[in-house]
Amino acid sequence: MAYKSIITDDMEHCYICGAPACKTPHHIFNAANKKKSEKYGLMLPICFECHYKIHNVPGKMTETKKFGQRMFEQYYPELDFLKIFKKNYL
Repeated sequence: MAYKSIITDDMEHCYICGAPACKTPHHIFNAANKKKSEKYGLMLPICFECHYKIHNVPGKMTETKKFGQRMFEQYYPELDFLKIFKKNYL
């Protein structure tokens, strides 16, 4: 599956550190919103080390979701983030 991102065109390199990215990009909104992340391009190409940090360093996941919401609202100004994702991260 070819993933798209509204954040970057370079899906081959980690968005955070520039290292080669994992084959499957990070879904900014996971679990029940994983498919919505794919649909709206809320995907980040990241390496294994940065992916680990997002999930395990306190505050990184929240920071990433805030970034994702800001990017969504910039890219899709006509859509209501809260209505689609059911939570405001800002």
